[in-house]
Amino acid sequence: MIAFLQELPDLLKSSSKRLKCLLFSIDVPGQMFKQVLHLSGKPSLLVGFVSRRPLSEMKKGFPNNLILAGFNGMEIDGPDFFWKFPKLPTIRYQLDELFKLLTMEAGPDWTRQNVHLLGAEMTIDLKGENQLKINRLRQLVQNNIAGSLLGATISDNMICVFPQDHWNRQMLIKKIVDLLPVENGLLPTIFYFGADRRDEPAFQETNLHGYSVLLRENIGRKTAARYYLRNNRELQKVLILFGNK
Repeated sequence: MIAFLQELPDLLKSSSKRLKCLLFSIDVPGQMFKQVLHLSGKPSLLVGFVSRRPLSEMKKGFPNNLILAGFNGMEIDGPDFFWKFPKLPTIRYQLDELFKLLTMEAGPDWTRQNVHLLGAEMTIDLKGENQLKINRLRQLVQNNIAGSLLGATISDNMICVFPQDHWNRQMLIKKIVDLLPVENGLLPTIFYFGADRRDEPAFQETNLHGYSVLLRENIGRKTAARYYLRNNRELQKVLILFGNK
């Protein structure tokens, strides 16, 4: 990997005629958030955020000139476009129905504490439960998702429920590239900032369209990201450089 700060001035020059799209799948620290919003007002620069949370939650308090990708990018809202994974409403409905069944079976207090619904995924924590209850909950989940759009992985301590249709952040980048306008006859340049393992598919796809940046080079894992930033101070310097262009 290459230090992003060292390369950024040359990268900006080489992509000067292209629309630049900055996507952050990391939580931008509070002191830098205003800088990011300021960038979103610059011409030929689009700023976006990727989250596992629903788009409806992301839109609260955000200006409408940002790209917001909820459910890991299964729904995307931009300044001049909107896209939603066609089966997402059904997936959400089936997850909600499963949550209701778990509440009826295990009780609202247990469900609130042990069932976590985030975006298009659900986790059910079974740690510390007796085997009879575990077997009952496993069977309930299996019966409920049979013939649905949902799949599940079941272990001793956890049930994870997710859409059967394959979707990841690589597909998000492909969709973003399709949705963004072409300026000067040139495709946009993507700058993708991430730190999570879920970002690895996005890094791979971004390398075809721009520059993938891992926040913190020393997290000790192999990565497809081509560049890295060591800390939030370097991220702040990056935002300043984009702001000056």
